[in-house]
Amino acid sequence: MTRSLVRVGVIGAGNMGQAYTRVLRQSDLRFRAEVVAVCDQDLARARQLAGPQAGAWDDVAQMLAEQELDWVYQATPDHAHKEPFLALMAAGVPTLVEKPLATTLEDALAMSEAASRAGVQAQVNFTNRINPAFVQAKAAVEAGQVGRPLGVYARLSNVFTYPKENLSWAARSSVAWFLISHTADLAAWLTGWRATSVLAHGVKGKLAQLGVDTWDLIQALVTYEDGGSALLEASWTLPASMPSIVDFEFVVHGDDGQIAVDTTRQMVTVAGPAKYAYPGTLGWTQRQISDSLDRLEAPAGGDPLGDGLANTALLVALHDSLRSGRPEPVREF
Repeated sequence: MTRSLVRVGVIGAGNMGQAYTRVLRQSDLRFRAEVVAVCDQDLARARQLAGPQAGAWDDVAQMLAEQELDWVYQATPDHAHKEPFLALMAAGVPTLVEKPLATTLEDALAMSEAASRAGVQAQVNFTNRINPAFVQAKAAVEAGQVGRPLGVYARLSNVFTYPKENLSWAARSSVAWFLISHTADLAAWLTGWRATSVLAHGVKGKLAQLGVDTWDLIQALVTYEDGGSALLEASWTLPASMPSIVDFEFVVHGDDGQIAVDTTRQMVTVAGPAKYAYPGTLGWTQRQISDSLDRLEAPAGGDPLGDGLANTALLVALHDSLRSGRPEPVREF
């Protein structure tokens, strides 16, 4: 008996929506799933991404009324996650929503409650949990290879052209929502720690001069309930001359060792006459989608967005600290 393809919808036709659609269509996933619907507020952009293979909409409710979907990847801007997600949960459609879960606690709580009521698979796309480098790091921590974790240092930054040219909504987000959401989640996932407070400092200047009113750089010191700490740094102002648009280093310090992950330099360098680059070789988007599709066959239960809610709570406290200049408590759920 031939297994029917999973009918996939993509909400948000920006960078991530394009990347995930490309993987669904060009990798082995094309034998498992097909993109049948694309939705974006810009209908022309939705149509361009949909191509002749899928329908295009500029309204989520209309798409859900007119197209049967088995699974949706939601890649709307950071601040615009709640309404599409609530519509998807009301329709009972399993969803992988981009990180951060939301940029306010009110939105995050509403989304978490909706997912629990819907009883369908719902995930926040903390994609680095599928990254082979961090899978190995997680195994090393769990095997006790570095002893008890004491602290984390993480630096995840982009070249300044990325928020300037690729994120039309960057001024409504921040380098913390966009990048520290990744590293804060990894710190919690790798160690099992729960954040209790955060002290953050930020610098503004270059991006504001370029017309994007948001932070250039944010550094945050996070403390955890068992005495651990994490220094999380992110910048949106690296020079365009960098060999990669991403600079990513992650270190776990233990009382008997250290784990260091460098995902920028992925074991291959290419030096041409005009450019030096680290081409991506550890692509794990396909694995993330496969993992989400596997979950469609498992019953939903528990608190499906608990980690995403905790991540948003930490980032809300971080932004509170940027404004107050003092440590701020992280709300517990």
